[in-house]
Amino acid sequence: MKSTMLLSLLKIKTTYGNFPENVKDITADSRETHEAAVFVAVKGHQTDGLDYIEDVIKRGCRFIIADRYVELSSDIGFLVVKDPSKTAALFAEYIYDFPHESQTMIGVTGTNGKTTVSTMIHNLSMALGTKSAYLGTNGFMINETHMVSANTTPETTRLHKRIKEAHENDTEVFTMEVSSHGLKLGRTFGINFDIAIFTNLTQDHLDFHNSMDEYGHIKGLLFSQLGQDVKKHKYVVLNNDDAWSEVYKDMTPFETISYGMDSTADFYPTDIKGTLEGFNFTLNTPEGSFEVHSPFVGEYNIQNLMCAIISEWLQGYEIEHILSAVPAMKPVEGRLEVLDPTLPIDIIIDFAHTPDALSKVINSVKPFVTGRLICLIGMTGERDYSKGAEMGAIATLADYAVFTPDNPANDDPEMLVRLLEEGAVHDNHVSYTDREEGIIHAVDIAKPGDTIILACKGREPYQIMENYVKVPHRDDLIALDAAYRKYRSEEYVDSDSTI
Repeated sequence: MKSTMLLSLLKIKTTYGNFPENVKDITADSRETHEAAVFVAVKGHQTDGLDYIEDVIKRGCRFIIADRYVELSSDIGFLVVKDPSKTAALFAEYIYDFPHESQTMIGVTGTNGKTTVSTMIHNLSMALGTKSAYLGTNGFMINETHMVSANTTPETTRLHKRIKEAHENDTEVFTMEVSSHGLKLGRTFGINFDIAIFTNLTQDHLDFHNSMDEYGHIKGLLFSQLGQDVKKHKYVVLNNDDAWSEVYKDMTPFETISYGMDSTADFYPTDIKGTLEGFNFTLNTPEGSFEVHSPFVGEYNIQNLMCAIISEWLQGYEIEHILSAVPAMKPVEGRLEVLDPTLPIDIIIDFAHTPDALSKVINSVKPFVTGRLICLIGMTGERDYSKGAEMGAIATLADYAVFTPDNPANDDPEMLVRLLEEGAVHDNHVSYTDREEGIIHAVDIAKPGDTIILACKGREPYQIMENYVKVPHRDDLIALDAAYRKYRSEEYVDSDSTI
């Protein structure tokens, strides 16, 4: 891509120095720059891209974008614009030749369920013979190939690069989680979504958003940014049981399809029967009623599964064909995931870290508990403290609760567990400032027939500690190791091989 072509895309800009004739890459990560790359110096909450200019130039980069001037050598092309992130999205599309145009782009937003719905869509797409990509909290996947991703919705240039990588692997559908952070910070600029899905909106991220109203309207950007060109076939999938759907319905000119738990929705379930091994139900649709045999636990996963089914239906698949693939779907890692069912205790991990999500997990599990229900939760550092007491109250709906920190960062772990303790509705709870110790305690006190819920982290592979250092940590491995030592130490050899 010629630099002159990129510069011509902007009406308002200031240029300094001499730009390279051609570029073929764009990045906001100084470590990824090279002589044919454009570097976008983004000013973030903790770092400023301009602080890395010297390193970028040493790597051969000669095209730099920023929102303010700094003096550079005349052989460096320096572009000053109002919004580097928005410019980066525009340039990325031209540099990578609009890779989203060859794929069905699906965006999933909401407080809870984004990962589950997106992963279900990805797995269903592959089961139906479609080459698929997924991007979100659980990483980046092209078909079965899995790669790590740092953010739910990555920074703008990395996001466009991921879409390009998927295109180069001939994927036909690209499903991504769209976080409120990603929407507010403009990370999804330039992405032309075909299907936008809303799961729900409950209290979360009020450390980042000023109010629930702001949080809700930021989520609505996904639907309003679908555009106004009704010659394009685009669809909005809304949760009929959440009042925000009425707001989002008015934000788009495109057809809306609703799902919910009663007959006022376009898609809704009846005759629900479930165990910890899965739920069966009748799916009522505009095309008739169908039996569904689902490996997923919990009524809220019926809603998540309906989202995935609808997304495939909107792409042209027959409902009966879609449902034939559902029984063989794999559980979504870290989302109401039952670990090793051969153990005499049930250990369940889940990412639930909001009051609404935690309540749904506990209420979903309770009917199947034969002994005691033990619930371990964590309070996240440097986040919305106002939900701490409510989380503590919900955790003590279980027979026994264990309170720990979760990604404490620079917060005092003792302060974090006290926030949870303040909401406890009974005294049958204990606190640990070390989450690993809390997990081991939960397993140690469990008796055959008991059920343990380890909430807040799912399979997140680290704890964020002081100075934002990521320390390796896995709830599932810690719990299974403790359980195997307790119940079958002679059989247990390698926890990784048993998961």
